[in-house]
Amino acid sequence: MAASEALTTSLKSIREKLTDRCVQILSAYRRNCASGSAPGQLILPEAYKLSPLYNLALLKSPAIRGGADVPIDQRIYHMCLMRQFSVRKTMDYFYPTIAPLHMLAENEGVVDEVSGAVTLPALVRASYSLLDPAGIYLLASGGSLMLWLGRQVSPSLLQAAVGVSALEQLDTKVHSVPEVSTELNQKIRAIADGLVPTRAGYANVQIVRQGMDQAEVQFASLLVEDRNNDNMTYVDFVCAIHRQIQVEARPKGPSEPKWSYH
Repeated sequence: MAASEALTTSLKSIREKLTDRCVQILSAYRRNCASGSAPGQLILPEAYKLSPLYNLALLKSPAIRGGADVPIDQRIYHMCLMRQFSVRKTMDYFYPTIAPLHMLAENEGVVDEVSGAVTLPALVRASYSLLDPAGIYLLASGGSLMLWLGRQVSPSLLQAAVGVSALEQLDTKVHSVPEVSTELNQKIRAIADGLVPTRAGYANVQIVRQGMDQAEVQFASLLVEDRNNDNMTYVDFVCAIHRQIQVEARPKGPSEPKWSYH
């Protein structure tokens, strides 16, 4: 809907409609299925509990977000992607998968010989505050991968992961995880290939060192639960949605217009 309407409607109007639709859905559920709940309680049905999160992720996407930092060709490219993605790919595109690599269990990062699937570690939500500066994370968004290394990563962990003992020694111009003859490195490469499989047999990876590389700006822009991309944090967005639902639930006066979606 958003990508199709962009041909005839301003992006600001599209963003407002998307937020209004989210409010309408949750308001309708509260009115028809949870009318006995406390007025101050936010009710999120099981089927729609992630609706505000993906709504915010869509608002922050390069296709429809505000600001002049997105070139028109990139905006159109992302609109085209949105129109052709399946539901599963759309979910992966809007909300990144973030896998911590510095505390892998014995069975994590191992490829199953029968199914070919790799066992992933417990994933991390898309917020910078949840990243350990002494850790290493792999972020997958759509068809791209970013390997983020915290500024406090120990030399021994760095050596086992990417074959260097200091962040300054790492070549950020390479487009794959450096191959090292260690168990951890093999697991990292298996996870990378599992998250974004390619016909060439390896995933294209961008290396990002915390506080050192310009690419960290792009990395941070993918953390949709933070304040970025001309929009609020996920917590603030949910609070804003909740306030609007409460407005919807109040009895309307004779001259007060009802909520409508156009």
